Amino acid sequence: MKKNIRLTSIAAAVAFGFAAISAPVIGAEEIFKDKTIGVLIGFGAGGGYDHYGRQLARHIGKQLPGNPNVVAVNMPGAGGFKLINYLYNVAPKDGTEMGIFARGAPLLAFAGGAKQVRFDPLKLTWIGTSSSYAGEAYLLAVRKDTGMTSFKDIQRTRKELNFASTGAGSDGHDVPLILRDVFNINAQVVRGYPGGNTLYLAVDRGEMDARMVGYSSVKVARDGWLKKDGPVNFLMQFATNKRLPQFPDVPTAQELVTNDEDRALITLLETPFFMARPFAGPPNIPADRVKILRAAFMAAHDDPAYKKQAKRLRLLVSPKNGAEVQGLVEQLGKMPRKLFDRYASILANPKSKLRKVNWIKVSGIVTKTGKKGRFAFKIDGKGKDQKARMRGSYTKIKVGGKEAKSKAVMVGMNCNIWWEGPKSTPGRVECAQ
Repeated sequence: MKKNIRLTSIAAAVAFGFAAISAPVIGAEEIFKDKTIGVLIGFGAGGGYDHYGRQLARHIGKQLPGNPNVVAVNMPGAGGFKLINYLYNVAPKDGTEMGIFARGAPLLAFAGGAKQVRFDPLKLTWIGTSSSYAGEAYLLAVRKDTGMTSFKDIQRTRKELNFASTGAGSDGHDVPLILRDVFNINAQVVRGYPGGNTLYLAVDRGEMDARMVGYSSVKVARDGWLKKDGPVNFLMQFATNKRLPQFPDVPTAQELVTNDEDRALITLLETPFFMARPFAGPPNIPADRVKILRAAFMAAHDDPAYKKQAKRLRLLVSPKNGAEVQGLVEQLGKMPRKLFDRYASILANPKSKLRKVNWIKVSGIVTKTGKKGRFAFKIDGKGKDQKARMRGSYTKIKVGGKEAKSKAVMVGMNCNIWWEGPKSTPGRVECAQ
Protein backbone atom coordinates (compact mmCIF):
# COMPACT_ATOMS: atom_id res chain seq x y z
CA MET A 1 0.00 0.00 0.00
CA LYS A 2 2.80 2.43 0.96
CA LYS A 3 4.65 1.63 -2.26
CA ASN A 4 1.56 2.29 -4.40
CA ILE A 5 0.92 5.59 -2.62
CA ARG A 6 4.55 6.59 -3.16
CA LEU A 7 4.59 5.72 -6.82
CA THR A 8 1.33 7.58 -7.35
CA SER A 9 2.70 10.71 -5.69
CA ILE A 10 5.86 10.59 -7.79
CA ALA A 11 3.91 10.15 -11.01
CA ALA A 12 1.56 12.99 -10.10
CA ALA A 13 4.44 15.33 -9.29
CA VAL A 14 6.19 14.57 -12.57
CA ALA A 15 2.99 15.00 -14.58
CA PHE A 16 1.77 18.24 -13.02
CA GLY A 17 4.97 19.83 -11.66
CA PHE A 18 3.58 20.43 -8.19
CA ALA A 19 5.86 22.63 -6.09
CA ALA A 20 7.65 20.87 -3.25
CA ILE A 21 7.45 22.21 0.31
CA SER A 22 10.47 22.02 2.58
CA ALA A 23 9.86 19.93 5.68
CA PRO A 24 10.54 21.33 9.16
CA VAL A 25 13.58 20.17 11.11
CA ILE A 26 12.55 17.60 13.74
CA GLY A 27 14.20 14.94 15.92
CA ALA A 28 16.41 12.41 14.13
CA GLU A 29 14.23 9.41 15.05
CA GLU A 30 11.12 11.18 13.80
CA ILE A 31 12.52 12.44 10.51
CA PHE A 32 12.06 9.20 8.58
CA LYS A 33 9.80 7.17 10.90
CA ASP A 34 6.77 5.79 9.03
CA LYS A 35 8.06 7.42 5.84
CA THR A 36 8.74 5.83 2.47
CA ILE A 37 12.07 6.75 0.93
CA GLY A 38 12.21 6.74 -2.87
CA VAL A 39 15.44 5.75 -4.57
CA LEU A 40 14.75 6.92 -8.11
CA ILE A 41 16.66 5.47 -11.06
CA GLY A 42 17.10 7.55 -14.19
CA PHE A 43 17.21 4.56 -16.55
CA GLY A 44 15.16 1.46 -17.29
CA ALA A 45 15.42 -1.87 -15.55
CA GLY A 46 18.36 -4.18 -16.07
CA GLY A 47 21.28 -1.82 -16.65
CA GLY A 48 24.21 -0.87 -14.44
CA TYR A 49 22.57 2.19 -12.90
CA ASP A 50 19.49 0.11 -12.13
CA HIS A 51 21.58 -2.53 -10.34
CA TYR A 52 23.36 0.05 -8.18
CA GLY A 53 20.13 1.92 -7.42
CA ARG A 54 18.28 -1.19 -6.32
CA GLN A 55 21.25 -2.37 -4.31
CA LEU A 56 21.21 0.84 -2.28
CA ALA A 57 17.43 0.68 -1.87
CA ARG A 58 17.73 -2.81 -0.41
CA HIS A 59 20.22 -1.79 2.28
CA ILE A 60 19.98 1.89 3.22
CA GLY A 61 16.67 1.65 5.12
CA LYS A 62 18.12 -0.07 8.17
CA GLN A 63 20.87 2.56 8.36
CA LEU A 64 18.37 5.43 8.66
CA PRO A 65 16.79 6.45 11.98
CA GLY A 66 13.21 5.27 12.21
CA ASN A 67 13.88 2.35 9.80
CA PRO A 68 11.75 3.76 6.96
CA ASN A 69 10.45 1.72 4.06
CA VAL A 70 12.58 2.17 0.92
CA VAL A 71 11.41 1.60 -2.66
CA ALA A 72 13.34 1.69 -5.94
CA VAL A 73 11.50 3.43 -8.76
CA ASN A 74 12.63 3.56 -12.40
CA MET A 75 12.11 6.96 -14.01
CA PRO A 76 13.77 6.70 -17.44
CA GLY A 77 13.66 9.40 -20.06
CA ALA A 78 15.86 11.92 -21.89
CA GLY A 79 19.05 10.04 -21.05
CA GLY A 80 18.41 10.35 -17.32
CA PHE A 81 17.63 14.08 -17.44
CA LYS A 82 13.94 13.51 -16.74
CA LEU A 83 14.89 12.26 -13.28
CA ILE A 84 17.44 15.00 -12.53
CA ASN A 85 15.02 17.73 -13.59
CA TYR A 86 12.36 16.15 -11.37
CA LEU A 87 14.70 16.04 -8.38
CA TYR A 88 15.79 19.62 -8.91
CA ASN A 89 12.44 21.24 -9.65
CA VAL A 90 9.69 19.03 -8.20
CA ALA A 91 10.81 16.48 -5.58
CA PRO A 92 10.14 17.21 -1.88
CA LYS A 93 13.10 18.81 -0.14
CA ASP A 94 12.77 16.69 3.00
CA GLY A 95 15.23 13.88 2.28
CA THR A 96 12.59 11.35 1.25
CA GLU A 97 13.69 11.16 -2.39
CA MET A 98 17.09 10.73 -3.98
CA GLY A 99 18.16 9.43 -7.36
CA ILE A 100 20.94 7.86 -9.38
CA PHE A 101 21.66 9.17 -12.89
CA ALA A 102 24.36 9.36 -15.55
CA ARG A 103 27.75 10.40 -14.20
CA GLY A 104 28.25 12.74 -17.15
CA ALA A 105 25.19 14.86 -16.35
CA PRO A 106 27.12 17.59 -14.49
CA LEU A 107 29.62 17.84 -17.36
CA LEU A 108 26.83 18.33 -19.90
CA ALA A 109 25.18 20.90 -17.65
CA PHE A 110 28.38 22.93 -17.24
CA ALA A 111 29.09 22.71 -20.97
CA GLY A 112 25.70 24.30 -21.70
CA GLY A 113 23.63 24.09 -24.83
CA ALA A 114 21.69 20.93 -23.86
CA LYS A 115 17.99 21.76 -24.00
CA GLN A 116 17.10 19.00 -21.54
CA VAL A 117 19.22 20.50 -18.72
CA ARG A 118 17.05 22.33 -16.18
CA PHE A 119 19.25 22.08 -13.10
CA ASP A 120 22.42 23.46 -11.54
CA PRO A 121 24.82 20.66 -10.51
CA LEU A 122 26.28 22.82 -7.75
CA LYS A 123 22.90 23.13 -6.03
CA LEU A 124 21.94 19.45 -6.00
CA THR A 125 22.39 17.68 -2.68
CA TRP A 126 25.08 15.07 -3.35
CA ILE A 127 24.56 11.95 -1.23
CA GLY A 128 27.51 9.90 -2.50
CA THR A 129 28.65 7.54 -5.23
CA SER A 130 28.70 3.75 -5.08
CA SER A 131 31.74 3.67 -7.34
CA SER A 132 34.70 6.02 -7.59
CA TYR A 133 36.16 3.89 -10.42
CA ALA A 134 38.90 2.55 -8.14
CA GLY A 135 40.32 -0.60 -9.74
CA GLU A 136 38.34 0.19 -12.90
CA ALA A 137 39.11 1.58 -16.34
CA TYR A 138 37.14 2.44 -19.45
CA LEU A 139 38.79 0.31 -22.10
CA LEU A 140 39.14 0.74 -25.82
CA ALA A 141 38.48 -2.72 -27.29
CA VAL A 142 39.27 -3.44 -30.95
CA ARG A 143 38.68 -6.65 -32.86
CA LYS A 144 41.89 -8.60 -33.48
CA ASP A 145 41.04 -9.18 -37.12
CA THR A 146 41.49 -5.44 -37.76
CA GLY A 147 45.20 -6.05 -37.31
CA MET A 148 45.43 -3.40 -34.57
CA THR A 149 47.77 -4.45 -31.76
CA SER A 150 48.65 -1.04 -30.26
CA PHE A 151 47.17 2.43 -30.02
CA LYS A 152 49.85 3.65 -32.42
CA ASP A 153 48.38 1.26 -35.00
CA ILE A 154 45.05 3.06 -34.64
CA GLN A 155 46.74 6.41 -35.18
CA ARG A 156 48.63 5.19 -38.25
CA THR A 157 45.90 3.26 -40.03
CA ARG A 158 43.91 4.61 -42.95
CA LYS A 159 41.17 2.11 -42.19
CA GLU A 160 38.08 3.65 -40.60
CA LEU A 161 37.28 1.96 -37.30
CA ASN A 162 33.57 1.74 -36.55
CA PHE A 163 32.71 2.13 -32.85
CA ALA A 164 29.39 0.71 -31.64
CA SER A 165 27.35 2.98 -29.36
CA THR A 166 23.85 3.44 -28.01
CA GLY A 167 23.35 7.16 -28.64
CA ALA A 168 24.57 10.72 -28.22
CA GLY A 169 25.28 11.60 -24.60
CA SER A 170 26.45 8.11 -23.70
CA ASP A 171 30.10 7.51 -22.83
CA GLY A 172 30.35 4.93 -25.61
CA HIS A 173 29.34 7.61 -28.11
CA ASP A 174 31.05 10.72 -26.76
CA VAL A 175 34.42 9.36 -25.58
CA PRO A 176 35.44 8.04 -29.04
CA LEU A 177 34.58 11.46 -30.49
CA ILE A 178 36.91 13.18 -28.03
CA LEU A 179 39.62 10.61 -28.75
CA ARG A 180 39.15 11.19 -32.48
CA ASP A 181 39.73 14.90 -31.98
CA VAL A 182 42.63 14.64 -29.51
CA PHE A 183 44.56 11.81 -31.15
CA ASN A 184 43.51 12.34 -34.77
CA ILE A 185 42.34 8.76 -35.20
CA ASN A 186 40.20 7.54 -38.07
CA ALA A 187 37.16 6.61 -35.99
CA GLN A 188 33.48 6.54 -36.92
CA VAL A 189 30.87 6.25 -34.17
CA VAL A 190 27.74 4.31 -35.09
CA ARG A 191 24.79 4.98 -32.81
CA GLY A 192 21.43 3.28 -32.40
CA TYR A 193 22.17 0.07 -30.50
CA PRO A 194 19.57 -0.52 -27.77
CA GLY A 195 21.83 -1.62 -24.92
CA GLY A 196 25.12 -2.99 -23.67
CA ASN A 197 24.58 -6.58 -24.75
CA THR A 198 23.85 -5.53 -28.32
CA LEU A 199 27.12 -3.57 -28.35
CA TYR A 200 28.98 -6.74 -27.41
CA LEU A 201 27.11 -8.67 -30.10
CA ALA A 202 27.93 -6.04 -32.73
CA VAL A 203 31.65 -6.51 -32.06
CA ASP A 204 31.40 -10.29 -31.70
CA ARG A 205 29.69 -10.57 -35.07
CA GLY A 206 32.21 -8.29 -36.79
CA GLU A 207 29.46 -5.81 -37.55
CA MET A 208 31.48 -3.18 -35.64
CA ASP A 209 35.25 -2.94 -35.20
CA ALA A 210 35.43 -1.50 -31.71
CA ARG A 211 33.70 -0.15 -28.63
CA MET A 212 34.49 1.56 -25.32
CA VAL A 213 33.62 -0.60 -22.31
CA GLY A 214 34.24 -0.72 -18.57
CA TYR A 215 36.55 -3.42 -17.25
CA SER A 216 33.99 -4.60 -14.69
CA SER A 217 31.37 -4.91 -17.44
CA VAL A 218 33.69 -7.12 -19.49
CA LYS A 219 34.32 -9.36 -16.47
CA VAL A 220 30.60 -9.85 -15.97
CA ALA A 221 29.29 -9.98 -19.54
CA ARG A 222 32.21 -11.08 -21.76
CA ASP A 223 34.98 -12.66 -19.72
CA GLY A 224 36.08 -14.44 -22.92
CA TRP A 225 37.29 -11.07 -24.18
CA LEU A 226 39.90 -11.09 -21.42
CA LYS A 227 41.50 -14.34 -22.54
CA LYS A 228 44.59 -14.47 -24.74
CA ASP A 229 42.64 -16.16 -27.51
CA GLY A 230 39.70 -13.74 -27.13
CA PRO A 231 38.36 -11.77 -30.12
CA VAL A 232 39.60 -8.30 -29.09
CA ASN A 233 42.72 -6.37 -28.12
CA PHE A 234 42.54 -3.69 -25.44
CA LEU A 235 44.59 -0.76 -26.68
CA MET A 236 43.95 2.11 -24.26
CA GLN A 237 42.78 2.68 -20.68
CA PHE A 238 40.61 5.72 -20.05
CA ALA A 239 39.50 7.25 -16.73
CA THR A 240 42.34 5.81 -14.68
CA ASN A 241 45.41 7.58 -13.35
CA LYS A 242 47.58 4.49 -13.64
CA ARG A 243 47.54 1.24 -15.57
CA LEU A 244 45.48 -1.52 -14.07
CA PRO A 245 47.63 -4.51 -13.08
CA GLN A 246 45.47 -6.64 -15.40
CA PHE A 247 46.71 -4.56 -18.37
CA PRO A 248 50.35 -3.66 -17.63
CA ASP A 249 51.18 -3.11 -21.31
CA VAL A 250 48.13 -1.00 -22.20
CA PRO A 251 48.76 2.77 -21.90
CA THR A 252 46.38 5.25 -20.30
CA ALA A 253 44.93 8.19 -22.18
CA GLN A 254 46.94 10.54 -19.94
CA GLU A 255 50.15 8.79 -21.02
CA LEU A 256 49.30 9.13 -24.69
CA VAL A 257 48.49 12.86 -24.85
CA THR A 258 51.34 15.06 -26.01
CA ASN A 259 50.34 18.60 -24.96
CA ASP A 260 48.75 20.36 -21.99
CA GLU A 261 45.65 21.52 -23.86
CA ASP A 262 44.70 17.99 -24.89
CA ARG A 263 45.58 16.66 -21.44
CA ALA A 264 43.19 19.17 -19.88
CA LEU A 265 40.39 18.06 -22.20
CA ILE A 266 40.98 14.42 -21.33
CA THR A 267 40.94 15.35 -17.62
CA LEU A 268 37.65 17.17 -18.13
CA LEU A 269 36.04 14.10 -19.67
CA GLU A 270 37.55 11.68 -17.15
CA THR A 271 36.44 13.55 -14.01
CA PRO A 272 32.81 12.29 -14.02
CA PHE A 273 34.06 8.70 -14.02
CA PHE A 274 35.41 9.21 -10.51
CA MET A 275 31.80 9.65 -9.38
CA ALA A 276 30.72 6.77 -11.57
CA ARG A 277 27.42 5.85 -9.84
CA PRO A 278 26.26 9.14 -8.29
CA PHE A 279 23.27 9.65 -5.99
CA ALA A 280 21.81 13.09 -5.30
CA GLY A 281 18.76 14.69 -3.79
CA PRO A 282 16.98 18.00 -4.40
CA PRO A 283 18.52 21.34 -3.43
CA ASN A 284 17.96 22.81 0.03
CA ILE A 285 17.47 19.63 2.03
CA PRO A 286 18.01 20.66 5.69
CA ALA A 287 21.63 20.20 6.77
CA ASP A 288 20.80 17.74 9.56
CA ARG A 289 19.04 15.47 7.11
CA VAL A 290 21.88 15.70 4.59
CA LYS A 291 24.27 14.58 7.31
CA ILE A 292 22.02 11.61 8.17
CA LEU A 293 21.56 10.58 4.52
CA ARG A 294 25.28 10.76 3.74
CA ALA A 295 26.17 8.74 6.84
CA ALA A 296 23.51 6.12 6.04
CA PHE A 297 24.75 5.92 2.45
CA MET A 298 28.28 5.08 3.55
CA ALA A 299 27.08 2.71 6.29
CA ALA A 300 24.98 0.79 3.75
CA HIS A 301 28.05 0.22 1.59
CA ASP A 302 29.99 -0.97 4.62
CA ASP A 303 27.27 -3.44 5.61
CA PRO A 304 28.48 -7.07 5.18
CA ALA A 305 25.10 -7.95 3.67
CA TYR A 306 25.53 -5.22 1.04
CA LYS A 307 29.06 -6.39 0.24
CA LYS A 308 28.02 -10.03 -0.02
CA GLN A 309 25.17 -9.28 -2.40
CA ALA A 310 27.27 -6.84 -4.44
CA LYS A 311 29.90 -9.54 -4.89
CA ARG A 312 27.24 -11.99 -6.05
CA LEU A 313 25.93 -9.40 -8.51
CA ARG A 314 29.52 -8.61 -9.59
CA LEU A 315 29.12 -4.93 -8.81
CA LEU A 316 32.35 -2.97 -8.51
CA VAL A 317 31.93 -1.02 -5.27
CA SER A 318 34.31 1.77 -4.16
CA PRO A 319 32.09 4.37 -2.47
CA LYS A 320 32.77 8.04 -1.82
CA ASN A 321 30.69 10.21 0.48
CA GLY A 322 28.59 13.14 -0.61
CA ALA A 323 31.12 15.78 0.42
CA GLU A 324 33.75 14.17 -1.82
CA VAL A 325 31.31 14.01 -4.74
CA GLN A 326 30.39 17.65 -4.13
CA GLY A 327 34.10 18.46 -4.32
CA LEU A 328 34.42 16.70 -7.69
CA VAL A 329 31.43 18.60 -9.05
CA GLU A 330 32.89 21.89 -7.84
CA GLN A 331 36.25 20.97 -9.40
CA LEU A 332 34.50 20.25 -12.68
CA GLY A 333 32.62 23.54 -12.57
CA LYS A 334 35.85 25.52 -12.10
CA MET A 335 37.56 24.15 -15.20
CA PRO A 336 38.34 26.76 -17.89
CA ARG A 337 35.44 27.80 -20.09
CA LYS A 338 37.48 27.15 -23.23
CA LEU A 339 37.61 23.44 -22.35
CA PHE A 340 33.83 23.25 -22.12
CA ASP A 341 33.56 25.17 -25.38
CA ARG A 342 35.89 22.75 -27.14
CA TYR A 343 34.04 19.76 -25.65
CA ALA A 344 30.68 21.21 -26.71
CA SER A 345 31.88 22.02 -30.22
CA ILE A 346 33.06 18.44 -30.77
CA LEU A 347 29.73 17.02 -29.66
CA ALA A 348 27.68 19.67 -31.48
CA ASN A 349 28.62 18.10 -34.81
CA PRO A 350 29.56 14.50 -33.98
CA LYS A 351 29.18 13.20 -37.54
CA SER A 352 28.16 9.86 -36.08
CA LYS A 353 26.13 7.47 -38.18
CA LEU A 354 22.83 5.86 -37.35
CA ARG A 355 23.09 2.11 -37.71
CA LYS A 356 21.13 0.35 -40.42
CA VAL A 357 19.50 -2.87 -39.33
CA ASN A 358 18.75 -5.78 -41.64
CA TRP A 359 15.81 -7.20 -39.73
CA ILE A 360 15.02 -10.89 -39.97
CA LYS A 361 11.31 -11.62 -39.75
CA VAL A 362 10.27 -14.88 -38.10
CA SER A 363 7.02 -16.28 -36.75
CA GLY A 364 6.86 -18.13 -33.48
CA ILE A 365 4.86 -19.28 -30.49
CA VAL A 366 5.83 -17.71 -27.16
CA THR A 367 6.92 -20.42 -24.71
CA LYS A 368 8.26 -18.35 -21.80
CA THR A 369 8.14 -14.80 -20.50
CA GLY A 370 10.33 -13.21 -17.86
CA LYS A 371 11.30 -9.96 -16.22
CA LYS A 372 12.60 -6.92 -18.07
CA GLY A 373 11.08 -7.92 -21.41
CA ARG A 374 12.77 -11.31 -21.70
CA PHE A 375 10.90 -14.01 -23.56
CA ALA A 376 11.42 -17.24 -25.47
CA PHE A 377 9.63 -18.67 -28.49
CA LYS A 378 9.75 -21.55 -30.94
CA ILE A 379 10.08 -20.55 -34.58
CA ASP A 380 7.02 -21.88 -36.41
CA GLY A 381 6.24 -23.73 -33.18
CA LYS A 382 9.14 -26.13 -33.74
CA GLY A 383 12.67 -26.79 -32.52
CA LYS A 384 14.42 -25.35 -29.49
CA ASP A 385 13.48 -22.20 -27.64
CA GLN A 386 14.89 -18.97 -29.05
CA LYS A 387 15.63 -16.21 -26.53
CA ALA A 388 15.19 -12.48 -27.03
CA ARG A 389 14.51 -9.36 -25.01
CA MET A 390 12.13 -6.48 -25.71
CA ARG A 391 13.43 -3.06 -24.66
CA GLY A 392 11.47 0.10 -23.94
CA SER A 393 10.83 2.35 -26.90
CA TYR A 394 13.29 0.41 -29.08
CA THR A 395 10.90 -2.54 -29.51
CA LYS A 396 7.56 -1.60 -31.05
CA ILE A 397 4.97 -4.02 -29.66
CA LYS A 398 1.43 -4.74 -30.81
CA VAL A 399 -0.98 -7.28 -29.36
CA GLY A 400 -4.25 -7.84 -31.16
CA GLY A 401 -3.44 -4.97 -33.50
CA LYS A 402 -3.07 -2.44 -30.67
CA GLU A 403 0.11 -0.90 -29.28
CA ALA A 404 1.14 -2.63 -26.07
CA LYS A 405 3.94 -3.07 -23.52
CA SER A 406 6.14 -6.13 -23.13
CA LYS A 407 4.06 -7.53 -20.26
CA ALA A 408 1.16 -7.93 -22.70
CA VAL A 409 3.12 -10.61 -24.58
CA MET A 410 2.12 -13.91 -23.02
CA VAL A 411 2.87 -17.62 -23.28
CA GLY A 412 0.97 -19.31 -26.11
CA MET A 413 0.67 -16.23 -28.32
CA ASN A 414 1.49 -16.48 -32.02
CA CYS A 415 3.82 -13.60 -32.90
CA ASN A 416 5.68 -12.12 -35.82
CA ILE A 417 9.11 -11.02 -34.64
CA TRP A 418 11.57 -8.76 -36.40
CA TRP A 419 14.97 -9.47 -34.85
CA GLU A 420 18.69 -9.94 -35.61
CA GLY A 421 19.02 -13.49 -34.38
CA PRO A 422 19.25 -15.37 -31.06
CA LYS A 423 19.53 -13.24 -27.88
CA SER A 424 19.08 -10.02 -29.84
CA THR A 425 16.62 -7.20 -29.22
CA PRO A 426 13.65 -7.23 -31.61
CA GLY A 427 12.68 -4.05 -33.36
CA ARG A 428 9.05 -5.18 -33.66
CA VAL A 429 6.88 -7.82 -32.02
CA GLU A 430 3.31 -8.27 -33.24
CA CYS A 431 1.18 -10.92 -31.57
CA ALA A 432 -2.34 -12.22 -32.04
CA GLN A 433 -4.40 -12.41 -28.86
